[in-house]
Amino acid sequence: MRRLGATLTAVALVALIGTAAAAWAAPRLADVSREAHVFYPNVKTWSAEAGDVNRDGWDDLLVSNHFKPINLYRNQRDGTFSRAVVGNRRDRHDCVFGDVNRDGREDFYCAIGGGKGRRLNSNELWIQRPDGGFENRADRYDVTDRRGRGRDVAFLDANGDGFLDLYVGNEPGRRDEFVSRNKLFLSVNGKRFKRAPASWHINRGIGAQIVQAIDYNGDRRPDLFVCGEHRAHLYRNVRGRRYRDVSRGAGVDMPCEGGVIAAMDGDRRPDVVIAARTRLKVKHQRGNGTFKLVENRRLHGGTEVVAGLVDSDARPDLYVVQRGRPDADERDLMLLNRRGGRRFRSIRIPQTRKGKGDDAISLDYDRNGRADFLVMNGFHKQRGPVRLLATRPQP
Repeated sequence: MRRLGATLTAVALVALIGTAAAAWAAPRLADVSREAHVFYPNVKTWSAEAGDVNRDGWDDLLVSNHFKPINLYRNQRDGTFSRAVVGNRRDRHDCVFGDVNRDGREDFYCAIGGGKGRRLNSNELWIQRPDGGFENRADRYDVTDRRGRGRDVAFLDANGDGFLDLYVGNEPGRRDEFVSRNKLFLSVNGKRFKRAPASWHINRGIGAQIVQAIDYNGDRRPDLFVCGEHRAHLYRNVRGRRYRDVSRGAGVDMPCEGGVIAAMDGDRRPDVVIAARTRLKVKHQRGNGTFKLVENRRLHGGTEVVAGLVDSDARPDLYVVQRGRPDADERDLMLLNRRGGRRFRSIRIPQTRKGKGDDAISLDYDRNGRADFLVMNGFHKQRGPVRLLATRPQP
């Protein structure tokens, strides 16, 4: 928390503490899917991404429903979204926003599956035109990655040249003579990409359920956090020239279904949160770049965890997706951060037992300063609802 000024009177201090305490106790999540026009009761899902497509300061949404066209939801700034369809039906997985050619317009890249390792499919790079439409230029930019079984992706400026590079996470294992590895593509002046050479030590066949680009050690260079096929990996950016796998030494080498790096305790060192099937683990980063376990919470089918500011204490809270039996799904968790991630308070949230827990993202679609959550429940072949849960103060 911010330090209070020395001249603050006792009465004002009591009032401030009382107001803050009420705010901490008050937030609730409301299902606003129908009124926001993003309601889908029965679809196969995969992932979603929040971003500002037209740079008007409001969060838009990109929703990738499995084997469906892309749904691009533009924020109407009145609590609703308008939907546009991009592309056709494909085995589409994660998508990510980024201004690839630095023209001031947001583009996005989507990973495409490889037909269980039997087919060579091309990923998509959708470049935004001046009229607001999109054109797939993956071939022109040399980022089709046809041998990869695309899963999760991230834009980052790995070499510090001012242009966005691209990390593509792929599920390992193919049923033909080719190999599916995670790959780093380096931008060539925003006009095309080239695959990073072996000296970068990052093109590995570890899988990628979750990929996050973040500067975890404060050196102003983007590092990479990856929930791989079996375990979590942390790659430290070394002078914008290569990556070093520091997972074991840092203490993040553990089973991982979903995860996020965020400043849970409010200091300048981001911490790591990892969700596995049976455990949610929070590890605080110490001054030497290693992580210490401070919370070990039991889960039932943990599959994803995302961070967002739900109450007013400026420390990230956690939404946890749990996965159970089809149409008898496990309940998700909304955990309010207490004592810097050493304790959590679970609050009641709108639940659904339909479908099967899949994914979630955080955003602030109504610009009220508090996180909202788009939650997807159509994992793999099981259809389920897409829901927008908005944070609201108690009346």
